[in-house]
Amino acid sequence: MNYFEFESILQNGCFISLFCATLFSWWETTFTNVFNKKIIFYYQKNKFLFQSRLFVWFSSLFLGTILITRWFISQHAPLSNLYESLLWLCWGILTFGLLGNQSEITHSSVVAVISSSALLINGFANLSLPLSMRTPSYLIPALQSNWLLMHVSVMMLSYSCLFFGSLVSLIFLAVSKKKLEISFSLQFLNHMLLEKEKNILFLKTLDQISVRSITTGFCLLTIGILSGAVWANEAWGSYWSWDPKETWAFITWLVFATYLHFRVFQRWEGFRSAILASFGLITLWICYFGLNWLGQGLHTYGLFTNKI
Repeated sequence: MNYFEFESILQNGCFISLFCATLFSWWETTFTNVFNKKIIFYYQKNKFLFQSRLFVWFSSLFLGTILITRWFISQHAPLSNLYESLLWLCWGILTFGLLGNQSEITHSSVVAVISSSALLINGFANLSLPLSMRTPSYLIPALQSNWLLMHVSVMMLSYSCLFFGSLVSLIFLAVSKKKLEISFSLQFLNHMLLEKEKNILFLKTLDQISVRSITTGFCLLTIGILSGAVWANEAWGSYWSWDPKETWAFITWLVFATYLHFRVFQRWEGFRSAILASFGLITLWICYFGLNWLGQGLHTYGLFTNKI
């Protein structure tokens, strides 16, 4: 068995695991209880939560094995093009998503969002990108630096944390928009009050998961930008050149810095901070994927180029 056959087996296993995790978690999430013919957001039984989380762990293991194998085959960190960066992003979202969702209350919706997001990213990487990009290759001269692992890996981990935290904020917005109509008939009153309390606790937990992930991602993004500036000065003689990637990374940093500022100093919690995090998701998506797709700038993992 050669490397390509081995990676194909791992990719198939990852795709199947992600598909099963997505199926089970969305099945669990969309099962709601009906009271007075009104659909409400409701989480209790979680019949398939264990299975969906197990499949997500399998997917993370498959992706981690692929990255380690590519590292061994190519003799450098697998961070040299768009395909490899997508694998890192996918692995990071799954891993941080699982680690960040370890609270006492289980959330099938969180598993559903991270598994479906990873499934889309993984599917795009393997079905849309050219074979030449998916084949391990030697580093171009511009990437042959010890700063590659330090800068790019930290940036990809920061993107993963920020993506996960922003996705959880979207879940918060979706849940908080659900209008829970309480019936005051005696037969439903106690049960509905209990459900309302559960929903409030669920929203608070989502808010805490989101802010922890975004705080971690923001710290990593800061380290990644600073290490990139040092690398740029070493390679090009300038710490900052207002390259499109640099500019959008700085914009993304400002958005999430604003998010943390209002969280800490203005005591913003819940809905308002989730709006800011959702806006940060847009800037982050433009910074990472939009510029990569267009192939703009010196830092871009373009579709047909290998730039840093």
